[in-house]
This record gives sequence, C-alpha cells and structure tokens, in this order.
Amino acid sequence: MKKWYKKTALAVLMNLLLLPSFAQTLHNFEHLSLPADSFWNGSDLTGGFDSWPCYFSNNFVDWGGGMTSWDGFAYANKYDDSTQQFGNMYSCYAGHNAQGIHALTYMNIDWMTNEIIPNYIRFTGQWRPVSIKVTNTTYTALTMLNGDAFSKKFGGTSGDDPDWFKLSIVGYNNGAASDTVNVYLADYRFSDNNDDYIIKEWTSIDLSPIGVADSVAFFLSSSDNGVYGMNTPALFCFDDLVIDDVSSAGNIQMKLPAPYPNPAGAFIILEGYSGNISLFTA
Repeated sequence: MKKWYKKTALAVLMNLLLLPSFAQTLHNFEHLSLPADSFWNGSDLTGGFDSWPCYFSNNFVDWGGGMTSWDGFAYANKYDDSTQQFGNMYSCYAGHNAQGIHALTYMNIDWMTNEIIPNYIRFTGQWRPVSIKVTNTTYTALTMLNGDAFSKKFGGTSGDDPDWFKLSIVGYNNGAASDTVNVYLADYRFSDNNDDYIIKEWTSIDLSPIGVADSVAFFLSSSDNGVYGMNTPALFCFDDLVIDDVSSAGNIQMKLPAPYPNPAGAFIILEGYSGNISLFTA
C-alpha cells in the first residue's frame, strides 16, 4: 500500500526516526539499612535522607526530658496491622502482605492557621513523576475505623456520616504548581455503606498529570476537623516512586520505510507501509 504526504511534512517525518526516551528510576527504599521491625525518624539529626535524585527532608526536635517530635519523612519496616496506638505510627496497614522498607510522611500543623503543612520531595533537576504506591499507616487507619479520644469514628455511630481522608499530590516546577492528583485514603461518602472503604492494600497512583517537576508536595485533608485543625492523624505510607528524567533524553531508533523520491517533489511515498502516522508542520 502507498501512502502520500505533502512535501512540507518531510522534515517532520525524518524526525520520527529519532524519538526521545527518558531514563526512568524506581525508588523502593530497599537501599536503606534498618534492623528488623524498626524505623528511622531523624533522631540522628541528619535532617533527611537521599534516594537520588530525590531528597526527603526531616525535622526532628529533642525537647529534653525524654520528649521528642518529628515531621517530614521517615522510613520503616514495621507491619503491625492491628495495634491502634500512636507508637505504632510507623507500621504499614498493608500488614504482612507487604515486605521490605517503606517510606512514610507525617505532616505538622501550622499553629497560627491550623492548616496542615505540606511535605515536599525535592528532585535534583527536572523529572516527570510517573507513579507511586500508597497505603495508610496502621495508626491512621484504625483511628478512622474505630475513633479515639481525639478523632471520630468514620461514618459515625450510624455509619452514614460522609467522612473522607484525602491525599493531594501536587507537582511544582520553578515554583509554579502543576496539576493535582487526589487520592482518597478513606471514603465514606457513598450512598451504600457497603461501598465505604479505608485503603489497606498498596495502591498504585498515576502521577502523569503532574508533568515536569522539580519537586512534589503531599497535602492531607479530612472531613474530621476541630478547633486546632485536622483530627485525623496526618500520616500515610508510600513506596515504589517512579520518575522519568527529562533533562537527559536519549534517542530511540524507529524503523520506517524509506520515503521516495529523494529529493521530494510535492508528495512523498512510503512503500509497503500500512500503519497510521500523524504529521504536523511547524
């Protein structure tokens, strides 16, 4: 079969032979070292950890008298999925269905505005986020499931309250925000209570709407709020972050039939090609 195209598309056709490819990296945190059933929360005062080209910042404070606090990012290999205690905040709710080391993030509250302070993954250079796997921490999940002295039981006594817990992922490039990807880590807004859920399994999230970014921010929000801000524990786990490098694109060879005549006249011919090609002029 012969395909005919205008001469003005010839240069673009030649460019189809060299298509950009991007170096893709997977961050699953298995390169980090931990004893069994333990965690790192910044107590060594290093201020964060690297998984090139990503940097995960941490703010650990020793208040004295045995009192400490932290926010930002941490990592752990704890999988207790049944203990509803603040001390179990590092455990992944995916429980024993998961393995290895996962990362988690805890978000502090701005005491002036009572708003959650987002946490940022900083990239070295520009990258294109592809996907990430997320799940709840055990502490947050069981708090939503059962309630406690500070947080309500999602759904309320009747189970009909339209509660929700949402993760918003926003890309930034040179300070400008891109699209937002929203993930409901718990959702009780359904008319049928049987459809209500709290995420337990590792769930893959498509980050392609974010586009090119030099950082990614995590925001958490909830239907359960009080005088001092969000009552739902501001934690979640993540793993398997995949990003594409857009600063060092290589080339992929694409084999196409040779066009003729060369040099071309008003038209060119692709002999023996039966597929579809879209061509555009500058």
